[in-house]
Amino acid sequence: MITHKFIAENLVGRDYFVGDIHGELPLLMRALTRCRFDFDNDRLFSVGDMIDRGPQSLHTLNLLNESWFFAVLGNHEEMLLAEDEHKLTRLHKNAGGEWFYALAPEQQTACKLLIKQHCSYALTVKTAQGSVGISHAFAPVDWHVFLDESGIESSLLDDLVWSTAPYVAVKKGEFSRIDNVDVTIHGHVNCSQVVTNQNQLWIDTLSKTKRLTVLSSKQIFSVI
Repeated sequence: MITHKFIAENLVGRDYFVGDIHGELPLLMRALTRCRFDFDNDRLFSVGDMIDRGPQSLHTLNLLNESWFFAVLGNHEEMLLAEDEHKLTRLHKNAGGEWFYALAPEQQTACKLLIKQHCSYALTVKTAQGSVGISHAFAPVDWHVFLDESGIESSLLDDLVWSTAPYVAVKKGEFSRIDNVDVTIHGHVNCSQVVTNQNQLWIDTLSKTKRLTVLSSKQIFSVI
C-alpha cells in the first residue's frame, strides 16, 4: 500500500474535495452537476470511505479508474482489503460491506487491486491557494513526516485510517495546528456541518444530513 502521494497543481481546471461517499454515486453526480464540474479539466479528491452502505459501492469504487478522481484509504476500504476470517472482515460484513462478499471471487480480487494501486494513506495536493493534506481520519502534528516514509510507524498508519482523537479534542474545545501544510481535510466522523480546528477540516456530512459536502479549494481556504 502506498503511504503518501504528492499531486501537482492543476493549471487548467479547479480542484474539489468530497466527504465520505459510501456508495451514494447518484448523490455525488448531482453534487458535481451543481458545481458545474468539468470532467476534462477539474479534479475531485475523496477523503476515503467511498464504499459500503449506499446502493452503488462497486460503481463508486470504479471511479478510481477515472483520471479526474483521487482518493485516500478509508477504514471501509481497509476492511475490504482484510484477509478472510480476519476480524476486520467480520466487521466489514456488518458495516455495509455485504455487497462485496456477494461478488464473484475474481471481482473481489479486482476491487482489492484497484484500491491497492490507487489509494494512499495520505495525499498532498498543491493548489493555487496553498497546500492541502488529505487523510481519512487523522493528521500527524507535522505533515513533513511523509517526506521520509521509512520513519513512519504502523501506529501512525492505523491512526490515519481509524483515529477519532483529533475530532474528539476539538469537540472538547482543544485546538491545535498541523505544521508544514496549509490545511488538512478529513472524513470518518459524522458531522452535521463542516467542522474546523485551525487548519483542519472534517467534511463527512452524509450520515447526518443525507447530503455530500463538496468544497472547492477556494472554499476550503475561505473557512480556515
